Amino acid sequence: MATVWVEVKGRRLKVMIPDEGVPTVDGAAITVDLKELEPGVLSVLWTDADGRTRSFRCVADADAEGDAVVVNEERIGYAVYDPRSLRGTASAKPESGPKALKAPMPGRIVRVLVEAGETVEAGQGCVVMEAMKMQNELKAPKPGVVGRLAATVGETVAAGAVLLVVE
Repeated sequence: MATVWVEVKGRRLKVMIPDEGVPTVDGAAITVDLKELEPGVLSVLWTDADGRTRSFRCVADADAEGDAVVVNEERIGYAVYDPRSLRGTASAKPESGPKALKAPMPGRIVRVLVEAGETVEAGQGCVVMEAMKMQNELKAPKPGVVGRLAATVGETVAAGAVLLVVE
């Protein structure tokens, strides 16, 4: 079972995806049928616990403001958190010293956009990861130099796996 927290429009939702059975969002059962129309564009049929089905056209949209998806022409920002990464977030420390970029959920590395020794800016795209049939561009956690690059194209990674370290 995979559990992640997704923050959408300031609201944090608990998403549970069992190995078998029905996924839930904040305890409510859902059924989702995804079809990739083209890279970065999905057709989504969402059926809630009451049997109501809604259709969405979703386009991935990442920029300096963060990750987002354009749903039926509305840009909705989001963030995905591994539950283990939520521990201690209230007492965040300043961005000094090395900072790891970790996989937010299990997935497969599709592209690596940087090289070891390369200078990056905070929020710069570094690794593209595919998870739950969506591609996510993972961004540099702080400005600095890529010291260690552990991500390899085609590799399957677990949630929390260190993909690179920015020094």
